Amino acid sequence: MTTDITLGTAISIPGSIQYGAWDAFTHPTGHVEFLPVIIAQGKQNGPCLWLTAAIHGVEHAGPWVIHELLNDELVEKLRGMIIAIPALCPVGVRVNKYVPYVVEKNPNRLWPEDKPKLAQPDPEKRPPFPLEVAYERLFMEIMNSADYLIDYHNASIGSIPFVFRDRILYRSDENEEENKAEAKALAERLGQMLKAFGHTIINEYPVEKYTDEDLHRSTSGSVLLKGRIPAFTVELGGGQMPDRTIVNAAVAGTRNVLRWAGMLEGDFEPINGIKIMDPGYAVRSTGGLRMPRPGIAIHLKEPGQMVSEGEPVAELRDIWGRPLDESPLVSEHEGFILGRSHGIFFDHGESIFHMAMRDDQPLIGPYPEDFFKEK
Repeated sequence: MTTDITLGTAISIPGSIQYGAWDAFTHPTGHVEFLPVIIAQGKQNGPCLWLTAAIHGVEHAGPWVIHELLNDELVEKLRGMIIAIPALCPVGVRVNKYVPYVVEKNPNRLWPEDKPKLAQPDPEKRPPFPLEVAYERLFMEIMNSADYLIDYHNASIGSIPFVFRDRILYRSDENEEENKAEAKALAERLGQMLKAFGHTIINEYPVEKYTDEDLHRSTSGSVLLKGRIPAFTVELGGGQMPDRTIVNAAVAGTRNVLRWAGMLEGDFEPINGIKIMDPGYAVRSTGGLRMPRPGIAIHLKEPGQMVSEGEPVAELRDIWGRPLDESPLVSEHEGFILGRSHGIFFDHGESIFHMAMRDDQPLIGPYPEDFFKEK
């Protein structure tokens, strides 16, 4: 339980909200890139919840959620502390980019991982980006104080809001049974936290694809797997046109997490105004329903609709409006639609829909056999 903290220029004071900046790195021009910090501390001791947002510059709902949540009324009732960073990548926000010019890959794949670093880095390879080094430092700040973490994101315009549940991975090359038991306990704790948030739950990819996609190096993935702290990612509809109803539901869900964690008193409040999907079985994300060749796709399904395997989901046409031979596109899976891709013109292989499909994979599992081997 954290009783006081200093993060950059923000210094916690019981019964108040404090603001400051945490220096991340220096640009070649000499300008310092800083992350905004908000610390809300109750008058009574309790757990510490970290809230992060806007690691992608085009995803704007998360800062709004944080601003709506943190107020004097909440602090008056709060036990413990909330540490919030409403912009994990301010440079991305400034240039309105998912991947800003200071990195060459998704910034949400730059967080520390369990895999040890090479004793002798390859001098022919580029060293870590300054932003990556900053996230390594910030990760240590999280480890020093956090009991829980929520990372807010956006999916696409019109998509239903949902949470990603990461698989819990463990080492099987040493202390396997002990590590497996610890992973199971962490998975159960995470499941309780997700249930408290009260949104649709989507399991992440199975283990091999999960690590291939570097999802273990996302903000929540790193805190969960390397830090062994319950953490999850929230997807809150469209990014640059946030929906107030979705934001309000996320604020309510976050307050319910605070109640679950013993940081607020009172009964859980209802999650109103959003579609919450529960097909009666676990689901995971897919790579999407993809265009079989260049052309036009007319969507036949909306986000939040159930889909059966083999059911038509889109009419496919050429530029003259004639049906393509592959029309209609049918679903390869049973599940439901998470969101539609923007527009109607698609290249070969582009996703037309993002979908949740039935998931029969375990929620915990060992890291891939070669994960810890030097390459």
